[in-house]
Amino acid sequence: MKEENNNNQTIDKTELIWPGKRKEVERVELPFQTIETINLPRGVRQEGMFDKQTDWKNRLIWGDNLLVMGSLLKEFAGKINLIYIDPPFATGDDFSFEVQIGDHEITKEPSALEVKAYRDTWGKGMQSYLQMMYDRLVLIKELLADNGSLYVHCDWRVNSYLRVILDELFGRENFVNEIQWKRSDVSGGRNAGKLNINVTDTILWFSKSRGAHIFNKQYIGYDNKYIEKYFTKADKDGRRYQEREYGSRRQYLDESMGVPVSNIWSDIPNIAQYHGYEYVNYPTQKPQALLERVIKTSSNEGDLVADFFCGSGTTGVVAEKLGRRWIMSDLGRFAVHTARKRLLDAKAKPFVVQNLGKYERHRWAQLNGKYKNYINFILELYHAESVDGFSNLHGKKDKALVHVGAVDAPVTLSEIRESLNECKENKIKSLDVLGWEWEMGLHDLVKEEAENFGVKLSTLQIPREVMELNVSDPKIKNDIHFYELAYLEVESKVKNKTTTITLKDFIIPNPELLPEEVKNKVKNWSDFIDYWAVDWDFSGDSFHNMNQRYRTRKEPKLELSMNYDYKKSGKYSILVKVIDIFGNDTTKLVEVKV
Repeated sequence: MKEENNNNQTIDKTELIWPGKRKEVERVELPFQTIETINLPRGVRQEGMFDKQTDWKNRLIWGDNLLVMGSLLKEFAGKINLIYIDPPFATGDDFSFEVQIGDHEITKEPSALEVKAYRDTWGKGMQSYLQMMYDRLVLIKELLADNGSLYVHCDWRVNSYLRVILDELFGRENFVNEIQWKRSDVSGGRNAGKLNINVTDTILWFSKSRGAHIFNKQYIGYDNKYIEKYFTKADKDGRRYQEREYGSRRQYLDESMGVPVSNIWSDIPNIAQYHGYEYVNYPTQKPQALLERVIKTSSNEGDLVADFFCGSGTTGVVAEKLGRRWIMSDLGRFAVHTARKRLLDAKAKPFVVQNLGKYERHRWAQLNGKYKNYINFILELYHAESVDGFSNLHGKKDKALVHVGAVDAPVTLSEIRESLNECKENKIKSLDVLGWEWEMGLHDLVKEEAENFGVKLSTLQIPREVMELNVSDPKIKNDIHFYELAYLEVESKVKNKTTTITLKDFIIPNPELLPEEVKNKVKNWSDFIDYWAVDWDFSGDSFHNMNQRYRTRKEPKLELSMNYDYKKSGKYSILVKVIDIFGNDTTKLVEVKV
């Protein structure tokens, strides 16, 4: 007998229902933009990295994973062998994280804008969370290979809900196991309260096709107590063994793989407990040993592994170590930056950093009716009024005229020149340029141009969070800030064919808006820099990360100089990229003659 729920959807099997449940999932296909290529010198083809692929690059993607997965379908539907996800647990928390400032670490709390973005996403409570997960699990199933497995890491808050959704989407017959990971011990203040202390997380394991999924049995080595209890005998050569099947067969200790892994994983401590060498102070970071067990169990060398809530990047780091290809994505700018540094620390094979950039913004503008009125919408957020009668000037704020960069293209030098020229012709002394992206190395060039035109120029970043917010709320509009681009000064020296680049100054704009805990820790301009990299032969395309320096917990000091030996004489364009402690990019273009 078929019934209908309150959404007029036919129910013909057991499933989880929530208010407003929607089963149709939009599959958006957008082109990826490569914003950085790491560890691959220019002009070198990446050959023979894996037997299955001769020109493969691993991929770290910044963006909404619903759009990321939809855009991956064309190339990877039915091709990913293992997907592990560690999604948010619907806790209602806004996670803070640790950032390195010089030799110190501080806790970065979420901004008011980030808090509102989170609340917009989870505004309807559990039903918002369940719909978010439902949509993504549908796409994950389509991406999985026939021999593929999905591991969903969750806790007591959502494990029962997710199990029912996974049963619905994958089929109960494709449930493989429910793993309980004992991540901590009962200790300290956690003993308080009228409840048994929660010390486990749940990992739900489903296959695409039961029986066809990859399975490599894993073992835990014997501890000393086990050895002393069972391997009690030794042969004439001193080899320890135990007798099996009533003495008819010997099991030698040196030939034994250990105890087969069960669904209770109590031998892997939570990384936050012991703060080991791999700890990077990321709030949701999981130990490498946990991902190593997952990846070894459900994939083989050369297989493709993915994580679409990658956080600090543990999945990619372990996949790299085990000879698997990988794709990772995260919505958080700081998550992607943390993952990039960890992969560099792990001496990763060449990989690319990508986003959906202008294509995602174009789609957002069209879907939200902002495309026709886009300029007025941005002016309103900037608290500027619209003006008429100009070709390149769109608004006015105080004494400055305003130019708004396109939603689907970077702001270019020629674009700013045209605006400056119009300012000069109309005797306008101040110009604010708002943009989502900027032509590489543009900042210093336009400052010099502005001086030639006699115009005070400010270049300001349109915050990406604008796309994620219900900005019709006047309270939210008042919390949106357009920050000026940072200023970077570098020095270049050439001796024979060796070029040295040295960072000389870095200025964060609007220092009055910095949190007090940051101001108190900063002793030098370089304390604002977390990471910097150089493309020694920039040719106007994506940034090619050929050398880099960055801070880690073990090495908080930052080197401010890098050298490069050119093989041929000539003129070269060098692009320097700095990433500050908040995860923002700043670039500087330098011309040298070798």
